[in-house]
Amino acid sequence: MRLGMARARAIQRPREPEDAPGTVRIEEECLELDVANPHDIGVLRRWLGRVNGPSYPQPYLVEGPPGHFRLYVGEAAERVRTRHGIF
Repeated sequence: MRLGMARARAIQRPREPEDAPGTVRIEEECLELDVANPHDIGVLRRWLGRVNGPSYPQPYLVEGPPGHFRLYVGEAAERVRTRHGIF
């Protein structure tokens, strides 16, 4: 009797609205992220404190309106940080 290897099967389920992927747009000065999934929004909000610390001049991550994030790098990050009063 020959024993075969078990195959992993992906469990597929219908996508829930909260699982819907967000959109990413590449702009001249920033990367824009529109996020619909509450988990992903929470992760990005936790990043705000890590990424925007006073000892890091860049990158710079901002949220506004809720669920819409912009990530700036380089000179753009410096301009936006200055505009927000962060030196």
